[in-house]
Amino acid sequence: MTPDAAPDSAAPKDVLESETRFRVMADHAPVLLWMAGTDGLCNFFNQRWLEFTGRTLEQEVGSGWAGGVHPEDFQRCMATYLESFVARRPFGMEYRLRRRDGAYRWLFDQGAPRFELDGRFAGFIGSCTDITEQRLARDALGRLTVELEDRVRERTAIAAEREVLLREVHHRVKNDLQLISSLLSMQARRLEDADSVVALGECQSRVQTIALIHEYMYQSENLARMPLSRNIRGLAANLLRGIGPSDRAIRLEVDVEEELELPVDRAIPCGLILNELMTNALKHAFPAGRTGTLRVALRRELPDRVVLAVSDDGVGLPEAHDGSANGSLGWRLVKAFAEQLGAELRISSEAGTKVEVAFRAEG
Repeated sequence: MTPDAAPDSAAPKDVLESETRFRVMADHAPVLLWMAGTDGLCNFFNQRWLEFTGRTLEQEVGSGWAGGVHPEDFQRCMATYLESFVARRPFGMEYRLRRRDGAYRWLFDQGAPRFELDGRFAGFIGSCTDITEQRLARDALGRLTVELEDRVRERTAIAAEREVLLREVHHRVKNDLQLISSLLSMQARRLEDADSVVALGECQSRVQTIALIHEYMYQSENLARMPLSRNIRGLAANLLRGIGPSDRAIRLEVDVEEELELPVDRAIPCGLILNELMTNALKHAFPAGRTGTLRVALRRELPDRVVLAVSDDGVGLPEAHDGSANGSLGWRLVKAFAEQLGAELRISSEAGTKVEVAFRAEG
């Protein structure tokens, strides 16, 4: 029975009363309500719906209401409704419906099949809620998300380009330093003065240390920080091979705390200090064919402070030696690099020599 039809005098009184109560409740509901019969055509809209569209019940019933659906949403809206109607299954969809002032508003329409007491299909009933503000906010958030994703992709691409460039810089610096090392080696072979040959050899060792650090940075996953466990071991082993005595065994022990990293601007001075301390130990700690052990350790002393230690069981330092800047070039370089790191130098000469360089992990 449609709302605009005359009451059936033969209908039971309780059915008429029930239908009247439903219409009163429907007209006072805070949402837009509709009903459709078994033919799929709408036969009821509550007062809130009619106030929203500004149209009469006669204009809306049947398929008249569909004329207010936004043209861009019409096909999707009809397809969702008809598919659900045929399948007798509930649906929920969003579409724009023209309001009485001509503005389109986003509605969330929920429909469900309804059945008589005896189980016979009686049509559909549904309700619509105005979600325009939520939809606009969601769309704005979606646009913002897309914009942010675009920016992230752009910055990621720029970062990737910079990483490629930085790796190339490390690679080229390493190659240039290796060339300088080769030139120093060639020049040393042309010299007859033993002291000059030694001096050039030490310079070559320093150049090779810097080159090796750049090679490690080129191979590192993080170009801003240098993982020290493998790299310190590599530096120490390379120094022992390069300047260690070939006529006797000097054992090397390396103890580096795993997962310890340093920024590049602190890793390079740290590597150069290691170069000088190991060079001094290999030159002076084991004279006259003496054998022994050279130990290199790098550990975290405090959460933000690390200690590089180079020790040996050799002859020890002369009594007058205090590690001041008035010593050899190697000691002066150690002092200079330690100052660059803001480091504290600790020197002891008990059962050999031990030099500790304590500095902040971050500059």
